Parts: sequence; structure tokens; C-alpha cells
Amino acid sequence: MARPKRINLPFTLYHVFSRTNTGGTAFFDSADREKFLSYLSKYATLFEFRVHAWCLMDTHFHLLLENSERPALSEFMKRLLTAYTVYFNRRHQRHGHLFQGRYKSLIVDKASHLLAVSRYIHLNPALTANPNDAETYEGSSLRYFIHGGEPPYLYTAETLSWFQGDRQKYAEYVREGLTQDVKLEILQQSFVGGKPFADRVRKRIGQLAIEGSRADKSRQVREERISEAELRKADAILKAVGKYKGIAPESIRNMRYAHGETGLARKAAAILMREHLPWAAEQIAHYLGLKGRSFFTHLIRKCNESGVIEILEHAGKIIK
Repeated sequence: MARPKRINLPFTLYHVFSRTNTGGTAFFDSADREKFLSYLSKYATLFEFRVHAWCLMDTHFHLLLENSERPALSEFMKRLLTAYTVYFNRRHQRHGHLFQGRYKSLIVDKASHLLAVSRYIHLNPALTANPNDAETYEGSSLRYFIHGGEPPYLYTAETLSWFQGDRQKYAEYVREGLTQDVKLEILQQSFVGGKPFADRVRKRIGQLAIEGSRADKSRQVREERISEAELRKADAILKAVGKYKGIAPESIRNMRYAHGETGLARKAAAILMREHLPWAAEQIAHYLGLKGRSFFTHLIRKCNESGVIEILEHAGKIIK
């Protein structure tokens, strides 16, 4: 059966999950889990995602994510999984892919299935081990829903609003799942919800595909607004780097071959853009006048050069 095409829409709730490439362990201890969550926090902020729930099991993970007007799930997940894999391979002295090449993502009918997916994710430890593990498992966001103290990037308010903010009522709802069938209603390998919901999403996609339609025009306006804001941020980064090094931003950006101080400035600008913009490597390469992704990759590999580190420390303070 052919794999379903990714559906990338703004203001959409996703259940995202992935397993390790060979069935091995992805999270050996709390240090691994905390590192994954630190990257989750970082990229959720950068890409403007709300994190509604998570559960990190030994060999797989589940996330309940909601994007904003920027539909960038693919780049978000690419950044998250790449960053964690690099960390994991270094720490555990291994190489190669950690997670399966294609993570799975399901669009969730928020109105009717937000609670069900949240409970399903939080019950994962109980479904695979001791039923009592769900509420004490360190790799789950459930403890924050029950006891509070949630980190800034974990958005519990909407889920708890279904229980008038009563955390213990949510806990009772989750416990009820221990004696019920909590399998999700998955339709067409793409949706958590009923056929009417799937039909509405398909209709929405169809309207976006019609050139000149109201949906298409609205998308263009939104994309132009986002693009202009991101370009202003890129310009600010380039200006900050140029100001510190006393180099005109145009020289950093448009020189075909940049060496010496200009070369260091370009490397620093590429790294800062990677850190502060939700752009793919190709977008940054295009902005900097590079030939393509390979040139960008070459630049960011130079991030440990002393001259580059110096620029990052000073220019980074200006753009924050």
C-alpha cells in the first residue's frame, strides 16, 4: 500500500510518532530524555508550535503538536530528529540513523479527539509495562497535567479546559482508559477522527489548490506576511554580523567566494540564521548567494573556528 502523502496545513493538530531504525533504544536515561525535550522546546518556539503532550518510550516517542499559521511540520521534525540523533550518536558512540526514515503523522480532529489522543499518549507506559507506571513515568508529560509545574512550551490549558481546569478530573479520565479500549480511530492512514472530518480536510486542501480561490488568496497573503517578517530577521542577522566585523552586509551576502574576515562573517551568519530562522538549508543558501545546500552544509561545519565563535557570541547578543 502506498504511503499517504503528508498533509501540511496551518492551524492543524498532529499526532506524530516514530520508532527507532532497528528496534534499539533511543532514550537510555533521564539525560537522553531531557536533551530530546530541550530540542523539542527549542524548535517548538522557533517554528511556533504548541506541544499538547508527549511520551518518550525506550524505542519510540509520541508527540501531540499544533502548528500556527506557518505549516512547517516537515522542517520542524527534521530539525528535531537531526539534532537529537547527532547528540545521541556522540554520547553513545554510534553512527547512522536513529529513527526510521519516515516519521508518521496523523491529523487530529481537535474538536472531538484532542482528549482521546492526549490520553492515548499518556497511557503508553501503562500499555507496554506496569499499569501503575503511567502517572510516575518520567518520560511523559502526564505528571505536569496532574501536578502542575509544566515547562513553558507544554500547553496544558486547552486540554484541562475540558475539565474546568481540574487536574484531578483529567487524571481520572486517564485512569479510566486503563479499563477501556483506547485505540485511536484512524482513517485512511492520515486522520484521527471520522469521515466527515477527513472530508472537510480534503475539501480544504482542494480549495487551496484552486488558483485564485479565496483560500488560495488568503494563503498567499499569509505566506507573504510571514516571508517579509523572516526576511527582516535575516537582514537583521546579516547587519549584526557586518556591524561587528566592520563589513558591509552586501559583501557578506553577495561575494561568490568569501575568504578571510568576510568568510568568517558568512559562516557566522549562516549559523545564526539556522538558529534563529525556521528556514530550510536551501533557503539560507539562496539568501546568502550560495550555490546550494552543499555549500551551506560546508559553512555550518566550520562553527568551531575561533573567529566564527567570536562573531556568534557578539552578534548573537544583538539579535536576541
